[in-house]
Amino acid sequence: MYWASSSSSSIMPLWRRALKRGGQATLVLGGGYCGFSAGLYAYDRDHFGSWLRLQKTAVLASRMLSTYAWHLHFKQFATEEDREEHFHQCHLRHAPELRDLCYSNGGLYIKVGQILGLMDHILPYEYVESLAGCFDACPPSSNEDVETVFLEELGKRPEEIFESFEREPLASASFAQVHKATLPSGQVVAVKVQHRPLQRTVQSEIEGVDFLLKIVRAIEPAFGFDWLAKEIREIMPKELDFRLEAENCERCRKIMERNGLKNAVVVPEIHPEFSTKRLLIMDFEEGQSLSATAEDLNNAGIRPHAVVRRFAEAYAAMTFIEGFLHCDPHPGNVLWRRRKGAPEGFQLVLLDHGLYRELPDSLRLAYCRLWRSIAVADGDGVLEATRSIGVRSDWLRKQMLAEPQDGIGRDAGKCRTDEEVGDAETNAGKLFAAMLTARSFKAVSDGSGGLLRFDRDHRGKSREEDKKELSMYISGYYRGILEVLDTLPRPMILALKANDCLRATASRFEVPPSVPLAVSCLACLKALRINGDEGWRSWRLSWVIRAFLAVECMVSSRFRHLRHTLVGA
Repeated sequence: MYWASSSSSSIMPLWRRALKRGGQATLVLGGGYCGFSAGLYAYDRDHFGSWLRLQKTAVLASRMLSTYAWHLHFKQFATEEDREEHFHQCHLRHAPELRDLCYSNGGLYIKVGQILGLMDHILPYEYVESLAGCFDACPPSSNEDVETVFLEELGKRPEEIFESFEREPLASASFAQVHKATLPSGQVVAVKVQHRPLQRTVQSEIEGVDFLLKIVRAIEPAFGFDWLAKEIREIMPKELDFRLEAENCERCRKIMERNGLKNAVVVPEIHPEFSTKRLLIMDFEEGQSLSATAEDLNNAGIRPHAVVRRFAEAYAAMTFIEGFLHCDPHPGNVLWRRRKGAPEGFQLVLLDHGLYRELPDSLRLAYCRLWRSIAVADGDGVLEATRSIGVRSDWLRKQMLAEPQDGIGRDAGKCRTDEEVGDAETNAGKLFAAMLTARSFKAVSDGSGGLLRFDRDHRGKSREEDKKELSMYISGYYRGILEVLDTLPRPMILALKANDCLRATASRFEVPPSVPLAVSCLACLKALRINGDEGWRSWRLSWVIRAFLAVECMVSSRFRHLRHTLVGA
């Protein structure tokens, strides 16, 4: 009895003291939080808004992290199908939440959502489809904020500069919105106005997002997105300087002229006398967004194949031939319009030239050799090019060695035996080629069917079957994908983004992926010939690809359209 009573009397005060101190710590932390928030609100409303956005992001990140960590490490699944179904439900629940967070936070967060929404080689298709909403209209700035930007940049209100100025924006994007106006000369112009708080808050928001990603990586390495934080940190300050965009517009226009696209692809003319760091005045160009559907194009009398081919030609010229890489290639930045006298009766208009990246010649030519090897199903050439680019993944090699000989990874990578698995660079190269093409390395290096081997019709697979196969590879080798991205030179991340945009646009217009692939290969061969790397074989392959495009765009596309019409009827 003595022992029991003495021990309970000694233990209880310890618990009470612990609870008391815990309560005191909670009060101190809560009071500090409230005091900090109140002080920030009173001192700087813009940074207070950044603070609230960071908190919302942290709450959602913690919820998503706990859900996926539980399913990855603790939950037991009866079968592989059961595991896939549980993850599918997780994706369906969290993908719309992430999209809504990006939209409500605006600015930098919408830009992050747009970057991720194009990367179907990283994220499950549930996220890719949901984040596509980030390309729609973004929250606009108020009239007061627009007027403040004009006063801070030019010292005048819009009505003092323009004959007329439409207060209602034509469109609002992540970093700016566009208004229609008329100069005193009668020239109709588009006025791009940066969202007012961005210059002051973007750096703190970058730091906040970077901090959250580091915490996530420390808790669960499988979810590391270090490459995303590094890319945002480097590109955002440049994209917020509209003077650089004016210079990029002029250079892009000259690239289109040098590559035979002068009347086919339009770049708006800039009015430098009214343009500043946060204001950009350019010619107003009519057109409809490339986020349209194949039916919209067909109703306008324009073949979707022709639009996808020209879109691919513009980006291929910039990327492979000129090494001037557009860093924000999404459908909202491209318009299409009917135009009498233009090639095939239509033009594309390239908008938003805020951010480009120079591709070093060594990296550009290695990327060209990679696409050429993919075109001719040269597996050894593919791996040689990826070694030059510098990708590797130690985790992927260990994972492949641990798989049975009939595992999906070994089958996709054409390495049934341990000897065929290869080193960290070989496995990363196979995975990188699969990321570029959204096909297994086995399909990439298999020449049967030529370029048609990348098309659903040739492979006899539906869109849903493709999605399921891609989701299976992503869930099984997600860690390897992130390692490959971490080792890629930073410009290659943006090259991947451009490639994803082309492939997504082709898919939306029901155009086979072999079309943008063939266009890219033509540009690669031209770039290699200019560099003196290719001989007569390059010319022969170029004519083969041109013949393929002629047949695909002139014959197969019409047959496919007729078949869809008959099925619909």
